[in-house]
Amino acid sequence: MNNKWQKGLTLAAVSLTLAGCLNNLEAENTKKPVVGPNQVVVQTTQNQLSSENYRAVISNGRYQLGVASSSDSNLSSAGNIRAFEEGLLRIAKGVFPTNQYFLQEGTLINLETMTRWTGRESDDNPEGLNPRLPDDAEQQRKAESTISAQSSESSQEESSSAESSSNDQVITDAAATPIYLAQIMEKDIMVETNDGYSLSGIVIGLAMNSEYQYTDSNNVVHRQEISIGEMRERGKAYANTIVGRLRATPELRSVPISVAIFSQAPASNVVGGTFVLDGISREGNAVTDWTEHNESRALLPFVGTNQGSNDQYPGFEEFRTKVSDFFPKLNGITAEALNINGSLASLKINIVTQFYDLTEITALTQHVTDVAQNTFPEGLDLQVRIESSEGTEAVITKPAGSNQYQSQILK
Repeated sequence: MNNKWQKGLTLAAVSLTLAGCLNNLEAENTKKPVVGPNQVVVQTTQNQLSSENYRAVISNGRYQLGVASSSDSNLSSAGNIRAFEEGLLRIAKGVFPTNQYFLQEGTLINLETMTRWTGRESDDNPEGLNPRLPDDAEQQRKAESTISAQSSESSQEESSSAESSSNDQVITDAAATPIYLAQIMEKDIMVETNDGYSLSGIVIGLAMNSEYQYTDSNNVVHRQEISIGEMRERGKAYANTIVGRLRATPELRSVPISVAIFSQAPASNVVGGTFVLDGISREGNAVTDWTEHNESRALLPFVGTNQGSNDQYPGFEEFRTKVSDFFPKLNGITAEALNINGSLASLKINIVTQFYDLTEITALTQHVTDVAQNTFPEGLDLQVRIESSEGTEAVITKPAGSNQYQSQILK
C-alpha cells in the first residue's frame, strides 16, 4: 500500500484562462489507479526537513518549476533575490502554516503574462501596470527596450553597480517616469483532500523599486528616490488589479490570495530589501487587512560612522571577539542581520578561515557552536557558514524558538 503522502491523483484537462493570458483552470480529482494519457500523478515529498519548511507537491515524479517564481532578471542584486523569496515565504507561513499546507511553485502567472504586467502600459501593452510614458517620450521607451535586452543577456552575472540594474532608464528630453513594479513572484498553497491535493491559497509578492535611475540628454545620471508612501499606495493598487485579474477565472473566485509588497534595495546594497506591507483577499477583487512591516537589514560589522554603530548588535560583537581570539588565523567574520519590529530576528554569519584541515575545521566548528549557544537568544534564527579557499567547510544552524544547534562538517 502506498504511503499516504504518495497517493495517486489524476488531474484531467488542467488549464488556465485569465484575460486572454492565463489558461482555463479545471481540475478533476479521481482515485482510479490507472493513469490515462492526459492525466498526471501528484504526490508530495515524504520528508519535511523541519517544521519551518513546506513539503513540496510533485507532479509525475518531477518538481514543477514556476516561471514567475524562478524569473528574477528584474531584481537588481543577489541580495534582493534572496530577501524577496525568503521574506515572502516567511509571510506565507504566517497565513498558511507549514503543518497544514503544501507548497507548489506558481503556475497561474506564466512568463508572458508576468512580462506584460511588469511592463509599462502602452497601446501595445494595455495590461502593463507601470505608468504610461508621455506622448513625447518615444525615445525613452526605445532606450528602455535596449537596456532591458542588454540586462537579459547578462542576467546570470551579478553586478554591484547600480548602472547595470534593469530599472535603469535613459531619458532624452522627457521628464523621468519611474518604473515602480519590478517583479512578481507567485507561490501556490495546496491542501490534502480525500481525493488528493487541491489549490487552497495563492501567495503573491510584488517587488517595488525604491530608487529610479536615469540618464538625461546631457548624459548626466540622476537617481530619483521613490518614497515609501508612494510605494505603498501604488503597491496596494497593483495588488487589487492583479487579484481582480486572477479572480476572472471562476475556479479562483473564492481562493484566498495573500499579497506582500517588497521594497527592492538599490543594487549597491549587498543585503537586499525588506517587506513593507502584506494583506489578503479572501473573496472579491480587493486586498484588505493590510499590515505594515517594520523591517531593516544590515551588513555587520559596520564600517564608517555614517552606516550605524556596532553597539546596536552587542551579541554579534561578543561572538566575533570570542571566536577571533580563539582562532587568530581567521580572515574575517561578517554577518547579515534582519531586524523585525526593532528586534534582531535573523543573523547569517560568514566566517572565512585560512586553514582547512579536518581537525582544525572540527575544532573551529565546535568552538563556534559553544560560543553561539552562550551568546545568542533562543528566539534568533541563526546560520553560521565556515568557509576557506576550498569552499564551504561547515554549516551551523539554529531555527528561531529553539535552543538546539545542528552542525555539519562538509569534509
